[in-house]
Amino acid sequence: MSTFDRKDFALIGTLQEDASRRLEDLAKVVDLAPSSVHDRLRRLERLGVIKKWSIEVDAQALGLGVLAFIGISSKKPCSELVESLRAIPAVEECHSVAGELSMLLKVRVADTASLLTLAERLRKIPGVEQTSTTIVLKSQFERHISFAGIAANRKVRS
Repeated sequence: MSTFDRKDFALIGTLQEDASRRLEDLAKVVDLAPSSVHDRLRRLERLGVIKKWSIEVDAQALGLGVLAFIGISSKKPCSELVESLRAIPAVEECHSVAGELSMLLKVRVADTASLLTLAERLRKIPGVEQTSTTIVLKSQFERHISFAGIAANRKVRS
């Protein structure tokens, strides 16, 4: 595993807050030349730390007013269900989990009628035995990986 320093963590944390920041602005945050910041960002991409550059979209503004988590019970291996689940645009995340459930999905749909339709579609996938749905009433907070926590738990170069 490569070693990262505080400047790497500061760059990543700053980009998580606002990925549209200019190299010049990032350079001021970490007290480096813009070319050095560019080199660091490319290194972090090569190492797989930065997986992709994306934007955050307001789901409500796009008419996706219902956020829910759907647990799936299956006797089939999760790997046999993944492609069927990937084909459903409403599924934002899909996780194999330990415990009573086999998989946990994060989904967004327009309304509860759409959620019912989605749940029925999931139950028709061969191998899905049961679903359990939890509707999110309000997201209290969401956050990115905490680099303060990482730095506190291991030695980080200055």
